[in-house]
Amino acid sequence: MSEFDVMTGPVSDRILVACPDARPPAYQAVIGLDRAKLLHTFETAYYYRGPGRLGAMASRFAPGRYARLQRALSRRHDPEIPSTRVRSSWSYDLALRFEDELAKRGNRARSGVARWRTEQFDRRVARSLTRQRPNAALIFSDVGSRHALPACRSLGIGSILSMVHGDVREEQEVLEREAETAADFFPIYLGDGALDLEALAWLHERRLRDLELADHILVPSDHIAATLARYGTPPAKITVVPYAADTGRFRPDPAKRYETSCTFLFTGGITQRKGIKYLLEAWQRIRRPGWTLQLLGALPSKPGPLVDLLAGVEVLGRVSHAEVPARMAAADVFVFPSLFEGSAVVTYEALASGLPCVVTPDAGSVVRDGVEGLLVPPANVERLAQAMETLGRDPGRRAAMAVAARARAESFDWPRYHRAVTEVARRVVGCPG
Repeated sequence: MSEFDVMTGPVSDRILVACPDARPPAYQAVIGLDRAKLLHTFETAYYYRGPGRLGAMASRFAPGRYARLQRALSRRHDPEIPSTRVRSSWSYDLALRFEDELAKRGNRARSGVARWRTEQFDRRVARSLTRQRPNAALIFSDVGSRHALPACRSLGIGSILSMVHGDVREEQEVLEREAETAADFFPIYLGDGALDLEALAWLHERRLRDLELADHILVPSDHIAATLARYGTPPAKITVVPYAADTGRFRPDPAKRYETSCTFLFTGGITQRKGIKYLLEAWQRIRRPGWTLQLLGALPSKPGPLVDLLAGVEVLGRVSHAEVPARMAAADVFVFPSLFEGSAVVTYEALASGLPCVVTPDAGSVVRDGVEGLLVPPANVERLAQAMETLGRDPGRRAAMAVAARARAESFDWPRYHRAVTEVARRVVGCPG
């Protein structure tokens, strides 16, 4: 039997979506296009279709273990995605697992496996485009550069790139600056992920080719749109479509009281790319009795210079997916001084939780300076410390920003994202709204 699932039923719609992982913007784009009756096919990696007979047996004989597995698998499933339109492949995920094992052993063959899985997915999408001839393709970053997007060009199929990262030329500037000014932290730029400059150059080349070949580009933040325009991408080719949070799952704590105590929360990979050095240095300047800095995420296995900066910091480590909303709601201020992002969904989750935010423009957030939080330049300890202290000292301002944060999150929900993606898709395929 082929590793690819067989799609059943008539296919009369228009847009093929390609994304190998379970990132929320991809799943939500599929849902939005399906609701608009524009979905042709969703090309992805492993997709969970439910327990089946084997799952039923496992739940009977090993209920505890099966429940844990079910929670993990459910993140590769959404009940609103029609399973008959999904074409999934397990080889991509097997390659990822193999890469993880090679990374633990420091084996440089890891980058070769990464290239193989990317190329295989790219070829597979190109074959689907050639056979099925949808009206357009919505392809997420990195996975259509060499085969799928060129196939769109040659077949006259409209192409939309969903750009989930910042501009690679900006990332190169960040890398050069950090290597020079924060050399001791440079080894944990990606945490436990090895910074393979040769592999990164290959990835950057693919991303630049994406920009060149796509007919239209969706970007998640104004910062990325401005950066692309600065490097020569025609503004008419770009549409800003911010992400969203699940505002039902992430909610403010109605019992919260705003007092002189203050808990600052950072959530995400504890890496230099997220600005962890600058956050910890800012904390050393402002910490005081009654104030707490929490890091929600796993420390690198070799934390190196982080160790000397963790005094007085509460490292929460990784917590279960189900526990994150409560941790968010219990904090007072969200701090995310990232150096390079697409648009981190965690910032939307913080807003939905009613948290004033201290973020960089580079975090790709929809936070407005002085309304839902404070914006600070990346890699600027003084401005970061100043912003954190300003909110820490002013409970009344935190309370007002908390209300504004929740309202902002509610205006950037997934239905709005559905409408925006569908509008661009209609323009590309030339069908009426």
